[in-house]
Amino acid sequence: MPLTRQDAEGLLDQLYATAEVLGNEIKPAAASLMIRDLRDYDRPEIEQALARCRSEITGRLTLAAILERMPTANAHLTANEAWSIVLESQDENATIIWTDEIAKAAGVANPILEAGDKVGARMAFIAAYEREVAASKAEGREVRWWPSLGDSKELRREAIEQGVKDGRLPAPKVEHLLPAPEKPEDEAGSNPENVQAMLQQLRDTLNASNEQAVEQRRQEEAETERRRAELIAQAEQRMAGGAV
Repeated sequence: MPLTRQDAEGLLDQLYATAEVLGNEIKPAAASLMIRDLRDYDRPEIEQALARCRSEITGRLTLAAILERMPTANAHLTANEAWSIVLESQDENATIIWTDEIAKAAGVANPILEAGDKVGARMAFIAAYEREVAASKAEGREVRWWPSLGDSKELRREAIEQGVKDGRLPAPKVEHLLPAPEKPEDEAGSNPENVQAMLQQLRDTLNASNEQAVEQRRQEEAETERRRAELIAQAEQRMAGGAV
């Protein structure tokens, strides 16, 4: 959350106090500029960084010293960690999770790497990556992680799920990138044996229904015949009574 006016005023006092603890003074204009450059960070994070400055450094308080101790400002991977991701990206089957800075620096190193000069590619990457990270920090940009999809659906699922687990990828925004689940082998319609079983079950059901219908008709016919015989017997009795 960006700093409010009240936050900025409170942090100005802490800047002055921190500079005094370190044995130097800071001018109001310089302090105001530092607060403006820190405006996109949360106040608790800035206060934590200032506390680390008071305990870890000596000499003049600088904006760089504060930023170096900001958790979100140091969310970038080290150059060597980022280089390992670039090497992994050479596998077309692999899905990798990287940042804008890694991707841009990889664009510089890839032609050299493809030419077979792995050492030169690494040196070019590190130089480009450090420039990109420095520019990102100077502009106050947050680290943005995103997936570069490989051909393997299985590896894609593993990489994206790990990225979500690590907090680098927001689940709702990458769910559509996951491959659709495959039908299990025993799912209805995917196994010939299951199809035959379903057909046999259907036949049995139809046969049972037919048998029930036949039995019902037989009972109805028997009831009709019984009723007819009963009516005939009653009629004969009436006729016999009238004749007496």
